[in-house]
Amino acid sequence: MSGKYGFGGGIELPKTTPNPKPRPQVDGSSLSEAVKAGNDLGFVSREPSARLKPGPKRKEPQDKVSIPGPKRVVDDFRAFCSSRDLTLWQGLERLLLEQKGRGG
Repeated sequence: MSGKYGFGGGIELPKTTPNPKPRPQVDGSSLSEAVKAGNDLGFVSREPSARLKPGPKRKEPQDKVSIPGPKRVVDDFRAFCSSRDLTLWQGLERLLLEQKGRGG
């Protein structure tokens, strides 16, 4: 077998130039005109933006609770909250406050 891996002599690659041509300086005004034209056409920046969590600003530390239970009880609790236009945590808080008011 002759050559590397049996494929003959291979190929001859062109020599690289030692000093590539310097890039021309970009005019700042033409660059800003191009950006403005892109914005006018509806192009948007791909730069990452600061992502905020959806919903209202959290005013106190948050936690989660998951309570499995009978569907009828969970559905009743959801209906309780929905009929009073409460979130689930607000409904739980209301029930707890009512319980404290009863001396519980």
